[in-house]
Amino acid sequence: MSPTEVYPNLESVVNQYISSLDDYSDEQFFFKKDEETWSLGQMYEHLAVSSQFFFLANCVRCLEKRKGQIGGEKTHFGEQQFKYGGFPPVKIKIPDLIRGPEPIAKTKEEYKSILGKILTDSQSLIEAINQDDGSYKALQIAMGWLDAKEWFHLHEMHYRHHLRQKVELESLSA
Repeated sequence: MSPTEVYPNLESVVNQYISSLDDYSDEQFFFKKDEETWSLGQMYEHLAVSSQFFFLANCVRCLEKRKGQIGGEKTHFGEQQFKYGGFPPVKIKIPDLIRGPEPIAKTKEEYKSILGKILTDSQSLIEAINQDDGSYKALQIAMGWLDAKEWFHLHEMHYRHHLRQKVELESLSA
């Protein structure tokens, strides 16, 4: 799918996250069932940080032809991800070796602004990504070498993937 085709889906799902912010009390937003389970706020932080510093950053790296390489293949998991257009419907635990620090949630109001900016930043990349020839790729550790279009599509898939977690966390904090 082209970024032009992907963007309406991204916009729709991100707007779901934005509109849900008004439904949560502060207690619900920051509630943690246990040490292993994120709060809704931590999930929002993960989405915001991964959008800005991973998905969109790798789109830009591919467009600028830096921190990657010409060519490269996807892993089997990456091929399956794009073949089916989404993450498998299972919880994915990031290995300790590559997991970053525990997310620290900001306020609900901050996420309204942050997520709005992510949509604006995503939209501003569409034309350049549509024109990209796809030869330059950046490594995604589980999926292999992805070009700017694939990073953009993966960004949207990532938001959809976390909708399941969102529903689960909402039920825990109700």
